[in-house]
Amino acid sequence: MAANGVSNRAQAVGESEARSEAERLLADPRLHVSDRHRAFLRYIVDAVFEGRSDAVKAYSIAIDVFNRPPSFDPSSDPIVRIEATRLRETLAKYYEQLGDEPGARLDIPRGRYVPVFVEREQPPCPGEDVFDVEEEIVPAVEDATASLKSTVGRKPYAAFVLASLAAIALAGGYAVIRATTPVPLDTQKPFISLSLNAGQKDTAAGETVIEDLAVSLARFGTVRLKSNAGVTRRGAEPAQQTAYDIRMRYGEDATSVSLWWQVSDAATGEAVWTDQERRPTGTGTRNDAMRALVYGVSRRIAGPVGVVNTTELRRNLPASTIGNICVLRGEIAVEQRNLVALKAARPCLEATIAADPADADAMATLARVFIWTGRTTGDDSYFGRGLDLANRAAMVSPASTRAALAQLATQYQIGQSDASIAAGRRGVALNPENADLMAKLSMALFLSGHWEEGVHLAKEATGLVGQTIRDANFVMILDAYRQGHYAEAVFLARQVPAADTPTTVLKLAAIARLGDRPVTEQEIAAARLQHPDLDRTVAAMFSGARYDSSLKTALRTGILEAGLKSPELASNGPM
Repeated sequence: MAANGVSNRAQAVGESEARSEAERLLADPRLHVSDRHRAFLRYIVDAVFEGRSDAVKAYSIAIDVFNRPPSFDPSSDPIVRIEATRLRETLAKYYEQLGDEPGARLDIPRGRYVPVFVEREQPPCPGEDVFDVEEEIVPAVEDATASLKSTVGRKPYAAFVLASLAAIALAGGYAVIRATTPVPLDTQKPFISLSLNAGQKDTAAGETVIEDLAVSLARFGTVRLKSNAGVTRRGAEPAQQTAYDIRMRYGEDATSVSLWWQVSDAATGEAVWTDQERRPTGTGTRNDAMRALVYGVSRRIAGPVGVVNTTELRRNLPASTIGNICVLRGEIAVEQRNLVALKAARPCLEATIAADPADADAMATLARVFIWTGRTTGDDSYFGRGLDLANRAAMVSPASTRAALAQLATQYQIGQSDASIAAGRRGVALNPENADLMAKLSMALFLSGHWEEGVHLAKEATGLVGQTIRDANFVMILDAYRQGHYAEAVFLARQVPAADTPTTVLKLAAIARLGDRPVTEQEIAAARLQHPDLDRTVAAMFSGARYDSSLKTALRTGILEAGLKSPELASNGPM
C-alpha cells in the first residue's frame, strides 16, 4: 500500500488530490447515499488519512458506524459485508454518471474496507490478496451454491448435497484463514503468592496482616491470588501468564507497626521492588494503624499505578496483544486524556471483548475510553455507547470496582449525577482502599454542590496514600477558590508536581482574582510555554460537567479576568 492508502496495482494519486476527492465526493449532492452509507464512507476515508487503515475491519465498522454492541460477531451478522457491497454499487453508478470528468476516483476493493484513490480512467481496483473472511469467503460460497442449484435442478437430494458442499466450502475457507492469520497473544491478570516472616511475638498479628492483605489485594481486581487457577480463552493461544512472589516481614513496637515487602518475578527470581511501610499507633488504635498499613501496601502493589501493573506494562508485548494488557493500556490512555492514546487503546479492548464477551474489566475500560474520546472530539455519540458498556460491565460483574468507576464516569457525563454518585459510593464500599476511585467520587460530589462531603472525601483519599492525587487535589484547590481564598488556591496548585493543564487554568484564574495584573500576565506567558494547548483546554476541559451555579459564576469571572476564553464551564471531570 502507498502512504496514502492507495494500492500500488493502480495508478495512485497524491495524498493532496486524494483528500480533495474525498471531500468533494462527500459534499457532492449527486452522490445519492443514505446517512448510514455516508457515515460508513466518512469513517473509512478518515481512517486512511489518519493512518488507521490497518484497524478498519468488519468488527470496528460494525461497532463505530452501525452501533452494534461489542459482542458483535461478523460471522453471524453480515451487516458490514452487505452495506459495503451496496456502497460499492452506489459509487460505481456515481462515477459512471460523471462520464469523462477528469480527476481522482475512490474505490473500495473487494475483500477490504479500506478505500483507495486512483485516476478515473483506471479500471476498478481488484481485490487484495489478503481478504476479510466476511467479504470474500461468504460470497464465494454463495456463488458455488448458486452454480450447484443450476446443476442439480429439482432432484430430491439437491438440498442435502447443496448444504453439505456449502458447509465444506465454508469450513475450508475458515481453516485457511485460521492457518494464515496469527492468533493474538492473550494476557491474563498476573498471579501473586504471599509469604510472611515475623518474630515470635508478632506472629499472630502478622498472620492477621497477611490475611487482610490478601483480601485487600483481591479488591483491586488487578491480580489473582495463586490459589485461583487461570482459564484460557477459547480461540486464543495459551494465555501469557505471569506470576509474582511477595515476601513480607511484619514488626511492631510501642509507637508503630511496619511491613517490609519485596515483589519478585516468580519465573526469574529477580526482585522487582523492595520497600517498607510504617504507620504510627499514637494517633489511634493499633487496629487502625494495621488497617492503614494493609491499605497502603496493597495499593502500592496492586493499585492502578502499583508495582505489579507498572511491571506488566513494561513487558515488551506486541500492540496486537489482547486481554489484561489492553485494560492496563486503556486505563493509562484515559488518565493521559490524549486522543492518540485513546484511539490506540480502542481496537485492543474491542478485540478483547470479542474474544471474551464477559470481560467486565475490558468493557468498563472501553466505556471510559469512549467517554474521553467523545469529550476530546466533541462527538457526544460516544457517551451513550460508553454508558451501555459500563452498565453491562456492572451487570456481568457487580463486585467490580472498575465497573463502578465506569458507571460513575458515564452517568455523570450524561447528567445522571445522583446515579453517578451512587455508583461511586458502591465502588468505594467494595474497595475502601482504592484512593483513586475515592478521589473521583469526591470530584463528582463537589461539582454537584456537596461541598463538605466532597472535600472530606478528597482529604481522606490523600491521607490514605500520603501523597497528591490529581482529582482530590483539584477538589481542594477548587474549594479554596470557591471560598475566595485565592492565595491558598494558588499555593495548593503550585504544590502539584508537573501540574496538568486544568490545574494550571485554575491557578491562573486564582492569580487573576488576586488583582496583580503584571504577575497574571507573567504566569500566563509561562503557562503557554509549558502548556501549548492552554486555550484549547479552557474550551475543551470545561465541557460536560454540571457545576453548581455559584461555582460556575466564580470560575467564569476568574477566567475572564485572566484573559482566557470562557466557555460554558465544566471540569476535567470525575473520570
